[in-house]
Amino acid sequence: MPTSYCHLATHIIFSTKDRYKFLTDQKKTYMHQYITGIITNINGFPIEINGIDDHIHILCLLPKEESISRFVQVIKSNSSKWFRQKHHPKFSWQIGYAAFGVSKSNIDKVAEYIKQQEEHHRKNSFQEEYKSFIEKHGFVFQEE
Repeated sequence: MPTSYCHLATHIIFSTKDRYKFLTDQKKTYMHQYITGIITNINGFPIEINGIDDHIHILCLLPKEESISRFVQVIKSNSSKWFRQKHHPKFSWQIGYAAFGVSKSNIDKVAEYIKQQEEHHRKNSFQEEYKSFIEKHGFVFQEE
């Protein structure tokens, strides 16, 4: 088979270091735009990016040439370097991340969930949301 076909829709979640509220107001929009550019430049396809001041959700198609760990590393390292230079010298992302596969039939539902982050977090904290995702996918949540 001479051609490779991949449709690797993935929902990625990570927070700022110590959940510090760096991504306020317009800075959040700039970060989302910058991450969109990173994903596009490494042959991924951004579908939806949103979050609130202390974390981010990314729904995208992964490039077939990249591992998930390298993909997330490139996003986090490049966006944190850019944010430190442009907005805040102490900015950084947390070390870990969560990444979950999304079926083609659920892409619209997950994209809508990500779009509604501000509304969702009026009722639930990031910690509650993250724990729910971890446990829903069969992992044991470890408080850190």
